[in-house]
Amino acid sequence: MFQRRILIVEDDEFTGSLITTALTSAGFQAQLSTSALLAKRALREFDPDAVLVDIDLGIGPNGIEFVQLVRKIRPDITPILLSRHGDTVSAGMKDARIPEGVAYLRKSIIKSTDALVTAVQEAMRGKTESLRHDRQRVGGLGMLTKTQREILQMMAQGLSNKEIARQRGVTISSVEQIIRGIFKVFGLSQDDLISPRVEAVRIFVAESGLPKRPQS
Repeated sequence: MFQRRILIVEDDEFTGSLITTALTSAGFQAQLSTSALLAKRALREFDPDAVLVDIDLGIGPNGIEFVQLVRKIRPDITPILLSRHGDTVSAGMKDARIPEGVAYLRKSIIKSTDALVTAVQEAMRGKTESLRHDRQRVGGLGMLTKTQREILQMMAQGLSNKEIARQRGVTISSVEQIIRGIFKVFGLSQDDLISPRVEAVRIFVAESGLPKRPQS
């Protein structure tokens, strides 16, 4: 029986092992690489039909950069991104560009191994449009504009309004106005029970995880 080969690129070895086991049980020939450097070597030695890549690979190239490389040197391979983040903005990669035809799977949506296997199979058939989970905005962060999401991410990084304004090159009052807009979208008001800023950050972290604080 012909087994399709899939390379899992995940810097967390425990998570990567679970995914590898799940895909192996589903009939794939699966192999794990824990960095983009090791994965690049595996492209030649393992010769996969598809690569399932976490966006955040720690030190070295990130998952999107690796997928871009795969598209350039091995266009015959199906690249699939996997992330706990809602999109590249909340992952701290707002300037990153995901190539067309590449699936983006959110771990919060892919909640079972069966769902993961199905998504991988669909992506390998070229049916990726419905697998762009970063474009699916139905509630929560999906109700915010791109600017509001960026500001909220900076709030979740622990930055003050003054520092957000400095980094974005705008006035503090402009930042405050955007934050008030975020509160309005979420239906948050100032009262003695809930801090709207804390609640807004809680919503962000619940959907996209805790963002990395930028190096000073």
